[in-house]
Amino acid sequence: MQNIRTVLAQDIPYLYSIALKTAFAGLDGTPYFNDTWCVGHYYAAPYFFFEPELCYVALDENGTPSGYIVGTSDTASLSSWLLETWLPPLQKHYKHHQAFKSEAEETVIRTLLKGPGQEMWPNLGYPAHLHINILPHLQGKGLGRSLMETFIQAVQEKGVPGIHLGVDGRNTRAYGFYERMGFTILEQQSWGSVFGIQFP
Repeated sequence: MQNIRTVLAQDIPYLYSIALKTAFAGLDGTPYFNDTWCVGHYYAAPYFFFEPELCYVALDENGTPSGYIVGTSDTASLSSWLLETWLPPLQKHYKHHQAFKSEAEETVIRTLLKGPGQEMWPNLGYPAHLHINILPHLQGKGLGRSLMETFIQAVQEKGVPGIHLGVDGRNTRAYGFYERMGFTILEQQSWGSVFGIQFP
């Protein structure tokens, strides 16, 4: 689809912007963050530097990136790379950060400082994971499905057996979207649900 292409280096500022503007359960997180970069530092940019071939943007009518899907085919390897390479400079920067504008900002920065934990899903046949965010003016146009289909095809071409992802419980629209894409709920958490899909 011509409205979707792989992420380029010059798209990085747009990834950060979209991550922030969808950071509050899919809604604009700008009012909740003093630090406008922290969301993208963890949930968007590192994927491009780790596995750029699995990162895609959706373009609006002006050719401006207004949505993305980023992910990895190997969550365990990404987690190791984050802990060893990507996060240490950020952790040095944020370790004395005390002033949080909201609980949402505090959660993101504490996640940056902690780093990824050990997940069970990569060991149960769901080694890939993803993040997808689309700005409101591009929603409802089928681009979410197109981004997902593009990512799923790329992951399958790598021989990956399955994908997992987390969904904020407040983002009820997302639940229906993932179910329509063939995902099922693997686990309920206090913050939401883990969805997964496996391929034949």
